[in-house]
Amino acid sequence: MDEFDSLTDGVFFVPPSTTGNAVGKSKSKASKAAVTWDHFKLDGFQQIKDVNESIEAMEIRHALFNQEWGLMSGRIEDVMRSMNTVVLSSIYDFVYSAYSRQSSTAAMPFQELPTGLIFAGINVPDHDLLFQQIAQTISSSTPPSSGTLGAEDMGLDNSDTKASAGSKSHVVILQSKDCANLKSAQKSMIEQFLGLGIAGAINPLEGGVRLQNYDMLVLERWYQSLCEPHDGTGEDLKQPTLVIILQDFESFDYDTLQDFITICSNYQDRIPFVLLMGLATSIDALHQGLPKAVLSRLQTRKFQMQQSSECLTAIIEDLFIHANVGLMVGPLPLKQLIDQFIHYNFSVGGFISNLKAGASLYYVLDRPVSEYIVMHHFYASPLSILCDRSLTAQSKALDLLTKGHFDHLRMLPSFQQYVEGKLECDPQEAEMLILDDEFLVQQIPDMVHGLLEYHQNFGMVFDFLWFLQSRFSISLLKKPKRALYFMALEGNLINSSHIPFLQSLVRKLDSNNMMLFVEDWLQLFKDSARCVPKKSTALENAMDRELVVVQSIRDRMAGLLDNVSEDSVTSSSEIEDNGEEAGESSKTSSGGFVKKRKLVSLNVYAHETNSRQTRIAMKTRETARIPKGALGAYTLLVKEIDETISRLFRMYLVCHTSIPLNEICYYSQITIQQKAFLPQPRASIQTALGQPEVYLNCECCQPPSGSTGQSLADMVLPTQHDTCILYKLYVECGRMINMYDWFTAFGMILERGQQSDGVEEPPSKKRAGGRGGRAGLKAKIKANANANKLDQKEVQARFISGVAELQFMGFIKSTSRKTDHVMRLTWGNI
Repeated sequence: MDEFDSLTDGVFFVPPSTTGNAVGKSKSKASKAAVTWDHFKLDGFQQIKDVNESIEAMEIRHALFNQEWGLMSGRIEDVMRSMNTVVLSSIYDFVYSAYSRQSSTAAMPFQELPTGLIFAGINVPDHDLLFQQIAQTISSSTPPSSGTLGAEDMGLDNSDTKASAGSKSHVVILQSKDCANLKSAQKSMIEQFLGLGIAGAINPLEGGVRLQNYDMLVLERWYQSLCEPHDGTGEDLKQPTLVIILQDFESFDYDTLQDFITICSNYQDRIPFVLLMGLATSIDALHQGLPKAVLSRLQTRKFQMQQSSECLTAIIEDLFIHANVGLMVGPLPLKQLIDQFIHYNFSVGGFISNLKAGASLYYVLDRPVSEYIVMHHFYASPLSILCDRSLTAQSKALDLLTKGHFDHLRMLPSFQQYVEGKLECDPQEAEMLILDDEFLVQQIPDMVHGLLEYHQNFGMVFDFLWFLQSRFSISLLKKPKRALYFMALEGNLINSSHIPFLQSLVRKLDSNNMMLFVEDWLQLFKDSARCVPKKSTALENAMDRELVVVQSIRDRMAGLLDNVSEDSVTSSSEIEDNGEEAGESSKTSSGGFVKKRKLVSLNVYAHETNSRQTRIAMKTRETARIPKGALGAYTLLVKEIDETISRLFRMYLVCHTSIPLNEICYYSQITIQQKAFLPQPRASIQTALGQPEVYLNCECCQPPSGSTGQSLADMVLPTQHDTCILYKLYVECGRMINMYDWFTAFGMILERGQQSDGVEEPPSKKRAGGRGGRAGLKAKIKANANANKLDQKEVQARFISGVAELQFMGFIKSTSRKTDHVMRLTWGNI
């Protein structure tokens, strides 16, 4: 059996050297080393042998991978930065104005410590990146570029704003793992401040006076040296603020926090401290953790960060809905990512890591080790060489396609569906697509461009669907963007009842609201990047033509409503009152695009004023009606609007599977993703214990040559690991396992293996020895038996070690019911 102590021992991977080959090596070894170096240089990309791929094609796939992930990561960073811009600006203004307003407050026996309460949400894994972003924002000398609140919004005058613009704050981040007690908390804070490397500041620990590294006097002297003018002018500059961020407030020891806050408050007249506390739950954690004596020293202000679900929706919208990247994620992998986000920790960083990294691979030296979904698409798919947004007929990738690439293209379901559609209208072209490789190469850029057009049109019409849903304030109607997009990916959005219900609400709009709806619809299309004015009609796309249709509808509706005379506008209440006069006079007013007449309120009796019928009648009297002469034209116009909306959804919100060659840009490998992101430790452990040859791949765990009719998983071989032997005996036991019986069976298996290793004398020599030979043989067999007999102490030690490993992995536990028994905890062998 191979020598090892435990199944949990770590191993080390030593990559081959990338330096030049040693002198004297053969050319074959040198070429092999060069290939290995290129293998690591290209992040593990290899040539795909199924399609006889060339090295140039492999390099293009690697370049497309780097380009695509660079674009995707840049878009994610922009979205995350823009989500919290307003809150970061508020925190920046709070820090820089914390001590500018102290003079205007009433005199108190002690100064209140400015404290910002940052409600970061329950997505704790994202807090590291969030608070680093806050620290960078505060440390900068200028506020955030966008979303900065003005002085009036913050309640400051212009003098305070100008005073804070020339100063710079210094920030440290304290985490609960580094602040077990007050000494370690002060030590961590002081070391971080002294380690900022600010020009002109001195380190009191390096002077002649011996001070402890956790003494606040060290920080005080450092701050005094920081505030002294170093340019020789002697001008008093505004003192910088020292900001202390307590990242995970709920995880701190509350006694340590009480003492720490009290000390900072006592030093506030010499060192301007500002506290920023990160809260994952609510403000109740602050009141439960700190007494009133400490809370009275804090001047708090709340800052609510964006919820993680909103950040996730913004990322999905920017990357996939608006198709700002080339690689898209299919419905099943996207559902897997979203479910993991919802069911685990609401971590946006975890969603991004799952999108880019396999298993637990994260950034190493600011470079992602393995962008799993993106890398797997470009690593394993030979057709990913065509996943290029700028693919043209002159692209080099088309020249590198081989016979294997064409076979893969023709086996795609979307391509087969496209060819079947061509058989009805153009059989000759369908035949050329199947048989002629050169003709297929000419059609590939047009198909890829058509897929790009589909994504752009889909994003614009999807925005119109969201605009249409936001138009009506019905709570049951609201669906999140993620849900709508997932329905579109599955192909269920067009056939759902959601769109017809929205269209029915549009048809029920009165003339005023209908006109406003068409105006906003037109403005939505005009603001889109797809509908910018073109230099020629040849450059127009489908959305430009749809814009012309909406513009025509708007002009005709405006002309129709403007032609409605004031005398022809009546209310429905006049028809339903059976000739009863509602009032003798009415006031004429123009409301929006329809000139309508508001009738005088009904003269109702006192006992009818609060009835439901009266309220409905009063509401109905104010409804404008289109005159009968123009009612037919208005009805036709409303019908045209309804048909236009239905056509937009039916044409541009179709499922992506109907677009030819969509598999080039869509990642849909759900099985591989589940193996990477949803590990099953129990199945892996039971497989390793029941069938160790699957993982070890050693000869000692293989079955004997003559054994047949029994599966390897059921065989208990003495050459296997001790824990594997104990596990196979454990599977045969009941709820309570007798330790002595378990030990006896374990010792018998080991003894059987020891006896099989003994050397037996050949039969020919036994017969030739005579009486003296038989006596010598008996003595030799007895000596071998004594030599092969196992030491009971060794067997007991191996048994205890194996049982301890099974207990550590959760298979057994001790019980007080029977001292010489253990309880079995798992059932069923996966």
